[in-house]
Amino acid sequence: MKRIEEIDALRGFALFGIVMTHMFEGYLASLTPPQYIGFNILFPIDSVSQTIIQNLFIGKFYAIFSMLFGLSFYLILGSKKDSSSLKFAWRLLLLFLIGYIHHIHYRGDFLTVYAVFGMALILFRKLPTKLIFVLGLFFALNGPSILTKTFSLIQPPLEISQPISISPSPVEQATSYFQLILDGEYRKLIVSNSTIGFINKYNYLKFSGRLWVIPGLFLLGLWVGRKKWHENIEKIPLIKLILVTASIGIPLILINYYLSTPSNSELVRYFGSIAKDASNIFMPLLYIGLVLLLYKSSMMQRFVKQLIPVGKMGLTTYVLQSAFGIFIFYGYGLGLLLKLSGTGALCLGLLFFIGQVYFSKWWFSKYKYGPLEWLWRSGTNRSWQSIKLSKPEIIQMTIK
Repeated sequence: MKRIEEIDALRGFALFGIVMTHMFEGYLASLTPPQYIGFNILFPIDSVSQTIIQNLFIGKFYAIFSMLFGLSFYLILGSKKDSSSLKFAWRLLLLFLIGYIHHIHYRGDFLTVYAVFGMALILFRKLPTKLIFVLGLFFALNGPSILTKTFSLIQPPLEISQPISISPSPVEQATSYFQLILDGEYRKLIVSNSTIGFINKYNYLKFSGRLWVIPGLFLLGLWVGRKKWHENIEKIPLIKLILVTASIGIPLILINYYLSTPSNSELVRYFGSIAKDASNIFMPLLYIGLVLLLYKSSMMQRFVKQLIPVGKMGLTTYVLQSAFGIFIFYGYGLGLLLKLSGTGALCLGLLFFIGQVYFSKWWFSKYKYGPLEWLWRSGTNRSWQSIKLSKPEIIQMTIK
C-alpha cells in the first residue's frame, strides 16, 4: 500500500501536540491531589502556558490521532473486500500487548484503549456510510454523556438515607499514586498500574466522555475513508474548511473558558462542557485544514514535510515520548515533577520532538519501518519482515 505523505504529516503533527500536552501535565495520567494542584505553575508565564494547553491542546491533538486511526482502519481493512477481519483482530491484539507493556510504566497509555475500541470498529465495517457518519458525530460530540447529564439535571436528586463511602477515596488513591511517582518506587508503580491503573483508566474514560468520543472519532475517520477524501486531498476546499471551523471552534473555546469556571453553577458549567466537547471536533478540523494548506504552500511545504518521518513511525514515537517523560519526571529518573515549571517542561518537550524529527529522518534513510512498527508488522504476518533498505531503495530516496 502506497503511503500518503499528507496523512503521515498530520500524524506527526498530532504527536507533537500529544507530546506537549503530556509534558505540561508531568506524565501524571491521574487526578492531581489537592495539596499539589498547580505544582507546575512556578512562574507567571506558566499560567499563560496552562491556558494555552488547556484550551488549544487538550482533547484536540488526540482527536486528530484518533480520526487517523479510523482512516487507517479503512486503508488496511475497510477498502478491501477480501481483507481478513481475523487478521486485523490479531493485529489489534498485538497492539494491546505492546500497549500493556507501555501501560504498566505509564498509565496514561492509549494503545490498549485503541486496541479494544478497534475490535469494536470491526463490527461497524459493513454499516452504510451515512449511518457511520451519524453515529460517529453523535459519539464524537459525547452525545451519550450529554444525554445522561441532561436527564440527571432534569430529574430531582434521589434521597439517600446513608451516604456511600468509597475506600480508599479517589483523592486518597491519587495522593498515594503521586507519592509513588515522587519516591520512584518502580516495582510498586508497576504493580499499581497493572491493577488499579486499569480501573482508573476506565473511570477516566467514563467520566471524561472519551469512552464514547474515541469510538466516534474512529467512525469519523472511517467515514473519511469511505468518502475517499484521502485520495482527493487537493479537491478539499481548505480555505472554506479553515474559515468555517475557526468561526465555530474559537467561539466554542471562549464559551467553555468563561462558563466552566468553578464559581459558576452546575447548570452553567454543564453548558460549558457541551461547548468544550464541540470544540474538540471543530478545532482539530481547523488544525487539519491549516496543516494541509501549509503542505500545499511552496514556501512552507518543506517545513511541514519534516513531520512525515515522525508520522511514519507513530507507534515508536508515541512510546518514546512516554519513556522520555517518565525519565524526566518520575523519581526513578531525574525526579523533576515538582522542580520543573510547566513552561520549562514544554521547552524540553519541544527539544525532544525536534530530536525525534532528526532521529526519524536518519532511521528512514536506512530502514523501511520504525522499530516498533517493524515488530508489529512482523508479528501481524507471523514472520520476520525485511527492515533494511536495499541499495537501489537508498539511492532512490537520496534522489527524492
